Amino acid sequence: MSLKRYFWRKRWAEERARELESYLELETDGNIETGMSPADARAAAIRKLGNPALIKETIYEMNTISFLDSLWRDFRLSLRNLRRNPSFTLIVVVTLGLGIGANTAIFSVVDGAMFRPLPVPDARHLLAFDTAASRETQFGNSSFLDWQDIRGRAKSFQDLTIFNHVSASLNPAGAVPGVSAHYARGLMVSDNFFTLLGVQPAIGRGFLPEEGKVPGRDAVVVLGYSFWKNELGGDPAIVGRQVRLNGHSFTVVGVTAESFTGVELFLRPDFYVPVMMTSVLSSDGNGLLVNRTWRAFEMDGRLRPGVTLQQAQAELTVLMRDLERQHPDTNKDCVGIVRYEIERRTQGDGSLPPKILLVLVVLVLLIASANVASLMMARASARLRETSTQLAMGASRFRLVRQFVTESVILAALGLSLGLALAAICIRGFVALLPPDGSPLLQIDGRVLAWASCAALVTILFGVAPALLSIRDAWAAVATTRTAVSGHRAVRGITRRVLIGGQVALSVVLLIAAGLFSRAFVRAEGLDLGFRPDHMLLVEVDPSLQGLTPDQSALFHRQLLDRVSAISGVRSASLAAWVPFVSGDSWDLSIDGYTTPSGDKWVDTINNRVAPGYFATMHIPLLSGREFAWQDRKKAPLVAIVNETFARKYLIGQGSVDKALGHIVRLREGDPIQVVGVVADSSVGSIGQPVPPALCFPASQMGGPRMTLQVRTAGDPAALASIVRGQIAALNPEVVPISVDTFEHVVVSRGLILTRLLAVMTSGFGILGLALAVVGLYGVVSFMVSRRTQEIGVRMALGAGRASILRMIVGSGLALVSIGLITGLALSMAVTRLMTSLLFGISPWDIGTFASIAALLVLASVAASAIPASRAMRVDPMTALRYE
Repeated sequence: MSLKRYFWRKRWAEERARELESYLELETDGNIETGMSPADARAAAIRKLGNPALIKETIYEMNTISFLDSLWRDFRLSLRNLRRNPSFTLIVVVTLGLGIGANTAIFSVVDGAMFRPLPVPDARHLLAFDTAASRETQFGNSSFLDWQDIRGRAKSFQDLTIFNHVSASLNPAGAVPGVSAHYARGLMVSDNFFTLLGVQPAIGRGFLPEEGKVPGRDAVVVLGYSFWKNELGGDPAIVGRQVRLNGHSFTVVGVTAESFTGVELFLRPDFYVPVMMTSVLSSDGNGLLVNRTWRAFEMDGRLRPGVTLQQAQAELTVLMRDLERQHPDTNKDCVGIVRYEIERRTQGDGSLPPKILLVLVVLVLLIASANVASLMMARASARLRETSTQLAMGASRFRLVRQFVTESVILAALGLSLGLALAAICIRGFVALLPPDGSPLLQIDGRVLAWASCAALVTILFGVAPALLSIRDAWAAVATTRTAVSGHRAVRGITRRVLIGGQVALSVVLLIAAGLFSRAFVRAEGLDLGFRPDHMLLVEVDPSLQGLTPDQSALFHRQLLDRVSAISGVRSASLAAWVPFVSGDSWDLSIDGYTTPSGDKWVDTINNRVAPGYFATMHIPLLSGREFAWQDRKKAPLVAIVNETFARKYLIGQGSVDKALGHIVRLREGDPIQVVGVVADSSVGSIGQPVPPALCFPASQMGGPRMTLQVRTAGDPAALASIVRGQIAALNPEVVPISVDTFEHVVVSRGLILTRLLAVMTSGFGILGLALAVVGLYGVVSFMVSRRTQEIGVRMALGAGRASILRMIVGSGLALVSIGLITGLALSMAVTRLMTSLLFGISPWDIGTFASIAALLVLASVAASAIPASRAMRVDPMTALRYE
């Protein structure tokens, strides 16, 4: 039978009823014509046809799917049962909504930051390569020449592509009249980029093979869909028109598909250009294409069919050894590593916070589920007589289980709906906390919905277990004796105690994690960064975006620095390529006379390029030697200033820092760079972590066009922002600052963002877990009081005072909590050890935090037990003795 007839069976039955009535009327008329009376004629027609009511019922059943009919009856009955107890329904739905909502919101963050596959076909098999790694690190980008060699020789891969970040001034006036220039972020990519990824443009085309052969020849650009739609109006006729990047004309050849947001979760490029156009968009000219030491490219690829990842890794290792033999000056000790792109994302220290959040939020779901199981068990106990009666009247146990499951499904569906609404609110809050650029895309999509559905399924399973126990008790009540029922109730009581103990234990873990992260946040705010961010204005400028050459950009920065230094209220000013907590870079470096414990010559070292006066402006003490001077030009001997950690780890050990002066370090090019100064350690972008070895080069020797002006002021730095903008416009009206911000705001919004998020989220989880555990404890103690009403009446009749009843009930609650508390403290000691790197010096076993959380749980337990205890003290002994 078709579903259409099932859902239209009422209409079908009415049509058949009309046919039956028409038949009876025809038979009756025929009988009347033979001389019968109307009554006898009607009776004869019915005898010939058969019982009309039975026929109608048979037709209705023929169009009925019994399974669906039973489900519909169960659904309506479940709704009636839940409506009869609105307080129970509300508590369960809110509990599930909170648990599912928290899980969904946090999973959206974790998924967006770490687990979500890239928006390309077969993303899980996309490979990521690190060809400048060493034996001490698992990460390192590739050079253009290395990519060419590996791509040309490797047999294990279908193809390899490279890409590099680039920023530019994008002026669409030639393509979209009336739209002003934008600061845009994009990628320089190899010609096979879109082909290898398997993505098709929404309009136009990708890059052609010939557009990846000749440097500077093919000025073509593919626009990102979001940039094209939101900033350029979404005109499909833009293909073939001209836009200007850094003052150079580029022809728009395509627009990416809406679903393709790039090859990184934290960056959605505005445009893509061929890597051969680096001479136009990069201040380094063709250096990226001809210098093997400039490892600025990320490399992705795909395996050939039938080739395993292990075979590909073995071939890459051989190729890297060949390159090391052929190019010992540039490829010495370079290690090649190939991994699946999604696997690479989940490695490293950056993956620890999302994993911790995911574990903690799963604990919240378990607490909520255990709470629901306790409530369902209590409700099932209250319905024991009803269930026993249904069994006695012939209902099967399967039929009753199905009824309980249906109720659980309805509650889970309501909880899921509430949870998704709460998750949407939380996600909007997370987006407001995160910095506007460089944040993952947070949304409720199919993956997040699947996770939320799985969370709801878990709650359904927790709701089914009490149903099975209740039906077993009801069957015992019908088939056996009261003693057997009492035994089953004892088992049920133990189950409730286990559930509440588990809730308390998990709540302890959540609360201790929240306490530790909150203390870490407070400590992080007060940590010495090694520099003073107060009274500092940061202005990022890149004159090359307006087409200025490297020499013109250097002159612009020098003149701007002189102008700003002369402003009233400015105490000092300097320039830096990178700013702590905003940006950074690291280069391979060798130190004369030093090799790593594993025998490597090269060490990956954090660096910066700064102008004279940088350390004085930042208030970083100079321990030995000198600061940079404007005399440190490109043709002068190369010099560097190192931090104390660098000096002691690589140069002098525990000796005087003066001994570090004169030591020689080298980049991959091999030119000697002399250490001329040692400065005190300062944070390079991670609060509370040991300061890594770092060094600075003069911007006048190695600086690029993109620099950040650092201005120390006597008053409010934000008040000088407009004046600094005016000085920039006075030098060149077309140069616009990329960003303007105060250093204090940068530290809070970027340096402390992770710690603040962890503190806020875990505190929310802890409070939620505590609330759920207290509600669960209250429910269990209340149920215990109701079951012990007769006992309480006997005690009071024999002379027990109200104080002793209070102590008995509260003591029972504390006994339940104590087991969970001890278990939770033991679990916390094991779990918090994994959080050490995120606590900024706070001990993962901080006695104060553990003790305060234990005291909070005890006080909350006393409060939860006191309410049912107060009811027990008001019990009338005579009423209690008659209670059952």
